[in-house]
Amino acid sequence: MRNGFYDEMLCKRGKTFRRSEFILNGMIKTSGAGVNVAAVDEFIFNTTATFIRQNSMGAFLDKPKTDKSNDQGVAHGTRYAVASMQGWRIDMEDAHVVEISMSSEPPFLNWSFYAVFDGHAGNKAAQHSAENLLKTLLATSQFAQIVQKLNHSSGVMDAAALSLLEEGIKEGFLTLDAKLRERHETDEDNERSGTTAICAIVTPSHIVLANLGDSRAVMARKDQAAFGTEDHKPFLPKERDRIVNAGGSVMIQRVNGSLAVSRALGDFEYKAVPGLDATKQLVSPEPDIYTIVRDPVRILYLGNLFQKVDEFLLLACDGVYDVMENAEICSFVESRLLVTSDLSSVANQVLDACLSKGSRDNMTIILVCFDAAPKVDQDAVKKEEGWKQKIFERVQEIFEEHGKQSHLDAEFIMRELGGEVTQACPAGVSIHAARSVIDSILAECEAKNEKTHSASSSPTRT
Repeated sequence: MRNGFYDEMLCKRGKTFRRSEFILNGMIKTSGAGVNVAAVDEFIFNTTATFIRQNSMGAFLDKPKTDKSNDQGVAHGTRYAVASMQGWRIDMEDAHVVEISMSSEPPFLNWSFYAVFDGHAGNKAAQHSAENLLKTLLATSQFAQIVQKLNHSSGVMDAAALSLLEEGIKEGFLTLDAKLRERHETDEDNERSGTTAICAIVTPSHIVLANLGDSRAVMARKDQAAFGTEDHKPFLPKERDRIVNAGGSVMIQRVNGSLAVSRALGDFEYKAVPGLDATKQLVSPEPDIYTIVRDPVRILYLGNLFQKVDEFLLLACDGVYDVMENAEICSFVESRLLVTSDLSSVANQVLDACLSKGSRDNMTIILVCFDAAPKVDQDAVKKEEGWKQKIFERVQEIFEEHGKQSHLDAEFIMRELGGEVTQACPAGVSIHAARSVIDSILAECEAKNEKTHSASSSPTRT
């Protein structure tokens, strides 16, 4: 009966437990007499129950919260937008920060800072990190040295300055994690939260990315494959080695069968091995650093012109990347930029598309557009208007047919339309781009219906 219970529940969650995995990872000790199958099954049952309790029960709403928080602006020749949505989760545990200028003094006056934090088991670690990471970075000795160095080199970033920047970012993350531990130890409610982090420092000459966990940065450039940071997952060899060396294990692709990321801020129950440095614990707070040179020189031989190649940068949590690969999200964003210059609308449409594709997590995305980003194309706009009109007419028909019987939502409409959406969308436009369109049409239809109902039910004077 127990076997059937966890088989059924894990099938629903898309997970598989195997006796061999528990044995090979050392979670079940074998004796000279072999494996006690009953003991293994008992252990798996208990672990499964814990997994389901932590990851299923009470974790989701009956209906997603699709209201979005937005911000957009201009930063030193670039444009940016932010969108965040709670989605199906009971709580919103994401956080983000945008600082157009990292400091009021050079050289950081012309540097911008963007970051997304994806919290888990609570939102305190994410919120604290969003509020304090930048100031912690600026307080490191390495950042102080960068100021001195660049003030003596007219702001030119050489290899030595970039090395200081990388060291300073890593030092800042470790310092912030130590401060989080102090708060954790004195916190009365003893919250056990943690958070991933994906950050970008955009300078006039470089883009420096810091990644911790499974949020991700993706960079789009003309005629090049999308670049993406590597997620920190427990099953990766370098991550698994550290976890095992610290006395832990990797089961069902999780640290000790529970935590889905192998690096994070917070999560101090996985950072408790005596005598080990912070970077050698089961879960490490040390980020990976990626440095990208902005707009490397490209010469067009016809006319001997220089061409800028940087299009846009995306920072987002795994609620986005769980359902969209790097190339897919870049293609989607490019298709949206061809029909609108409103970056908040583009960011919102990404989240709606991810919701349509089945994302069940909180979602946050930051979009930073550079000079070579796609511009609005009138032919694309006309095609967009055409397929939107087709969808609009069909949604109205469905609303008139079903609206009085039951409440309609976008999921119901998408199911009703079926292949019609695919046929209506032009080449290069994802079917899931229709999600935002359908939401807006539904809102319009419901408002019109409510207005008509109010007018018909109002008392008349004679």
